[in-house]
Amino acid sequence: MTYSKLLNASLFSLLLSVCFAYGSIAQQLPQGGQKVNDNFTDEEYEQFVTINQSLAPMQAEVEAKMVGILEDKGMEVPRFQALMQAQRQGNIMDATDDPDEIALFNEAGQEIMKVQQESQQELQQHIVDNGMEIQKFQEMSIAYNQSPKVKEKVDAKMEEIENQ
Repeated sequence: MTYSKLLNASLFSLLLSVCFAYGSIAQQLPQGGQKVNDNFTDEEYEQFVTINQSLAPMQAEVEAKMVGILEDKGMEVPRFQALMQAQRQGNIMDATDDPDEIALFNEAGQEIMKVQQESQQELQQHIVDNGMEIQKFQEMSIAYNQSPKVKEKVDAKMEEIENQ
């Protein structure tokens, strides 16, 4: 897997973890016509890429734990995701009317939430230990997903590191 694909997976997973566990990024996303900050220093890009490279294995381990929880419960990841989406929209009963499946979903969700909460502190500490504030990292993660300028710079930096 290339580093840019790893970065995309890591960013997505980290954002998903943060959104699912705390909802903090969703509150920070620009609304309507608000512009995403895409003005970062070369040093911040360097830190961001370095941190993401080192977070990828940590995040992969967390994801494996979450998938393991679902496998232990006998639930497939796509089904869990569909139920989670329906629950977020307030209509889980439209996705299933099976009380056993809902109970299984809730049980798995609680265990996944626990894993996410435990890993969240480790991930945040890792970011800080590598010289970046959590808010700046979140801001750059959002910009990576919403700003072609930031995505291009981060991807170029990733490619530069890959070719060294």
